[in-house]
Amino acid sequence: MWGHLTRCCQFDDGTRQLAEVTYQDALKKHGCLDMEDLQFEAELLTWDQASQNTFAFACHLTSMLGIRVSWDPFHADWITSAINIDIAKAVITTQHIVHIQHKNEWRRAQTMQVLAEGKQVTMRFEGDETFMMKTEGQDTTTGYPILRKAIQRTFPTLVRLSQLTEPNRIIRKHTC
Repeated sequence: MWGHLTRCCQFDDGTRQLAEVTYQDALKKHGCLDMEDLQFEAELLTWDQASQNTFAFACHLTSMLGIRVSWDPFHADWITSAINIDIAKAVITTQHIVHIQHKNEWRRAQTMQVLAEGKQVTMRFEGDETFMMKTEGQDTTTGYPILRKAIQRTFPTLVRLSQLTEPNRIIRKHTC
């Protein structure tokens, strides 16, 4: 169950948004502030009460086993939770290169400028060719991924925004 919830929260998409609503519903319904509170409350729930919400149910199952899960699935420092403009500013400041697949070719690109209130960025391929990339939603017109996806593909071990901004915190993936 926890593996399922982790996968639901992993990417910036509709599944994650639904998981966040479900999580907030569980916290509100049971009067909890965070996952730790929810786990404590879940010990008191019946099987039927817990099964009405996936987060409450997962907490109930772990309480039956005497396990505590330390997880903050929607923490603001997570790459999947971070605000798009913050991610864009971080890669501009640190000058990280991301790998982008375009027209069946992997190319290296750098984020140059944030536009449209953080909804787009200007990118530059090595060789000075510039292009626009979205930071949210899906881009079905240009063939480019959104910036967050490009970062996650380039740095698969990256979990927190602070890892992107702190020196020597990224383990690079060499697929290009």
